[in-house]
Amino acid sequence: MSKAVKIVLGLVVALVAVVAVVMVLVLQNLDAIIKQVIEDVGSDVVGTPVRVSEVKFTLQDGRGEIYGLSIGNPPGFKSANAFEMDEIAVDIRPASLTGPVIVIDEVKIDGARLTAEQKGTTTNLTALLDGMNTSSSAEPAPEPSGDPADVRLALKQFSFTNSSAAVETAQYGGTTLDMPGIRLANIGDEQTGLTPEQLASEMLSTVIKQAEKAVKDYFEDLVKDAAKEEVNKALDEKIGAENREKLEGLKGLMKEK
Repeated sequence: MSKAVKIVLGLVVALVAVVAVVMVLVLQNLDAIIKQVIEDVGSDVVGTPVRVSEVKFTLQDGRGEIYGLSIGNPPGFKSANAFEMDEIAVDIRPASLTGPVIVIDEVKIDGARLTAEQKGTTTNLTALLDGMNTSSSAEPAPEPSGDPADVRLALKQFSFTNSSAAVETAQYGGTTLDMPGIRLANIGDEQTGLTPEQLASEMLSTVIKQAEKAVKDYFEDLVKDAAKEEVNKALDEKIGAENREKLEGLKGLMKEK
């Protein structure tokens, strides 16, 4: 065997060894890598700090759990976080990991806690929506480039259930609301997929809009009740409590007829 061939073979063996070491390091640090990606992508999408306590992922099964995910509040609000999620279950299709689009069969968020805080005429949820970069999700997804760094994702099922919102207002105090459940299907297709930023934006904007609507409905009910109370007080002052009772009794008789 010539010296040149031995050198070439030696370089090939060395390269294979380096690749093997890198793969082992990546697999050993996979949870930390996923945790960092979630925090970086999430913070970029919502414009506030996103933090994760722990990630546990099994590559062979394509299953993982994300623990202690929190989404920070925009500046100017008292509470530290707008969202706190103890556990998120993720189910990825292992066979898709080597394809152009990674298929996530399901993301399940159960028992999340939201903090809706009113400040003047707006809320932290509205501020989050205003600060989110939604332009990428509005644009059609480009074709995969083949670059390994160009990660594309498709989500088959997304559920957000059994969540609650702590509502804090300067005028009316605080209360806790049960949030409506959210179920979405087929976010991004399996041919072109979405970037991580686009997928995160689709999911988070839907959740925040639903929460914002529930809080807005609650505020509207409070305003209506307050206005009704003021009208009743004005009537009592004008016609007197005794005559007001007679009027209410007359209304009751008319309803029975």
